[in-house]
Amino acid sequence: MRMEQVRDNVFTVTATSQELAALVAGARMSLDVMRAAPDVPADAIELLERVLGDFDRARGRLSG
Repeated sequence: MRMEQVRDNVFTVTATSQELAALVAGARMSLDVMRAAPDVPADAIELLERVLGDFDRARGRLSG
């Protein structure tokens, strides 16, 4: 995996399909845990939902 910072808060990540799959799977598991926990801020859950939704839409554009 390679990661470069393009500018503040903007990164370019180069990953294999296996690396990307592991990252996304970890994010999905984290979201499930966050939803089940009583003390997780709602904005943290919303942010992760948005990021995963953006990923799903981008993946759909690649295969569509």
